[in-house]
Amino acid sequence: MDKGKMMDSIQIDGQKVELEAGYPVRFSCMEHIEQELDDYVNDFEAAPDTYPAKAIDDDAADKRCRVCGEPGQIALLKEKGM
Repeated sequence: MDKGKMMDSIQIDGQKVELEAGYPVRFSCMEHIEQELDDYVNDFEAAPDTYPAKAIDDDAADKRCRVCGEPGQIALLKEKGM
């Protein structure tokens, strides 16, 4: 299973946000958000920070749901220091 894209930082609402090392950026559609939250916690033993996918300004991010491939509405990530 794809673990998600590892990034050092990401643009959220036009501001650069530093990300915790070792935690991926993932996206989910509304139908699969509970499953994705559970998977994130199980895979990384930490609850992710969540944002609307439209707030993520980074073109490098794959904004498709990992489960079904549909456009993601929620971004799951881990901000540094949160």
